[in-house]
Amino acid sequence: MTGDQCILALDISEHLFHLTTECLRLRSNETKRYQTLEGLLADRMGLPCVLEDHAPETIREHLSAIPTTGDIRIDLTITKSSADSLDAVKQLISDGLGSEITLGDTLSLMLFHYVVGQKAARVLQRIGLECSHDGPGIAAASKDAPADNVVPLR
Repeated sequence: MTGDQCILALDISEHLFHLTTECLRLRSNETKRYQTLEGLLADRMGLPCVLEDHAPETIREHLSAIPTTGDIRIDLTITKSSADSLDAVKQLISDGLGSEITLGDTLSLMLFHYVVGQKAARVLQRIGLECSHDGPGIAAASKDAPADNVVPLR
């Protein structure tokens, strides 16, 4: 481990563990390469925050449905800049919700946002719209389609 990396040790719930493994499966299938949780988090940094796509009530419902703390220990080795970004996301979400969330909650919400984006991409594919894997995970309409033909999914 170099000086620009840090290890985050989290004790997560079985529900959150299943969310992490599902996200890694989806991301690996998307990229056609085995992925790590550290890599997925690094790829998600700098993308739109979960608050931009989901109402605070939806976020609270997710945190109630998927408990964060549990008996499963995971160690994440991430760069110092990723740790700082993760902390900034944590603070942004805490401010948006009006209550303090944990680092585990932040991880859970980032993964929730990714899974929802992947499911939206599959729905758009099924109805015949092209997907863009360059974006935050939510599929975009074809660049050839006129903007007035796009119906926002909310």
